[in-house]
Amino acid sequence: SITLPLAADYDERPRQKVDRTQGKPAHSDYMVESVEKDGSINIKLYPKTGRTHQLRVHCAHLNGLGHPIVGDMLYGGAQSTRLHLHALCIVFIHPATGEEFILETHTNIY
Repeated sequence: SITLPLAADYDERPRQKVDRTQGKPAHSDYMVESVEKDGSINIKLYPKTGRTHQLRVHCAHLNGLGHPIVGDMLYGGAQSTRLHLHALCIVFIHPATGEEFILETHTNIY
């Protein structure tokens, strides 16, 4: 689990920063899926709150995972043609009925 409060970084927009005095609570769980021969790691991230750039900051920050997502040029990820962050599932609570609504992908992204 990673719990680091986040706030807008007004000096470096659109970045967010860890701010223990004025930041809003942000919590993410994660699970290592596999370790590749080149040393890269595939993980699943489970955001429990929904802060802007939450997963990106939680991965990159030294008090988080300490490793930016591949291709995340805003938070220090290695050069790539794209950001290697994909949603496999998104869950919403329907505003009128209160029912859980789940959107899932059925394709293999790896």
